[in-house]
Amino acid sequence: MTVQVVGVVGCGLMGSGIAQIAAEAGYAVVVREVNDALLQKGRARIEGFLKKAVEKGKATQDQATAALARFTWTTDLAALARCDIVIEAIVENMGAKQELWRFLDGVCPSHTIFSSNTSSLSIGDMAACTKRADRFVGLHFFNPVPLMKLVEVVRTISTSDSTDAA
Repeated sequence: MTVQVVGVVGCGLMGSGIAQIAAEAGYAVVVREVNDALLQKGRARIEGFLKKAVEKGKATQDQATAALARFTWTTDLAALARCDIVIEAIVENMGAKQELWRFLDGVCPSHTIFSSNTSSLSIGDMAACTKRADRFVGLHFFNPVPLMKLVEVVRTISTSDSTDAA
């Protein structure tokens, strides 16, 4: 499977970093937050991080501008229906995460991979509330995401080899 559109749910410290590196890598990125105020706060965090990267010579202005152009900002969960992978970075509450995954399971195409950035909750318990346990992984990024070139891929007993490879 080829990933072209990355969805990130939650644009706090971790979600904004995940969204930023996906955009910098050339992917179209759909960022969803629960309200406009939090969405704008996350957007400002990303813009500030990219501005500092330009100032420090770690990125050009053209690279920063191109990365920002790859974003779609939304408060509508249904906007994630066009994503090839959705990375969740919301509050560490299993009920909230399962509610999110149940909704997305109903609107995302069957090929969409689901992943959670959690390091403390069971990926298997999240996968079990969907019809795509084989396309569910943990993607545990480290903070600050744009500076830490490390991500842990957490498989469950149900995760397929093709999902792991993707």
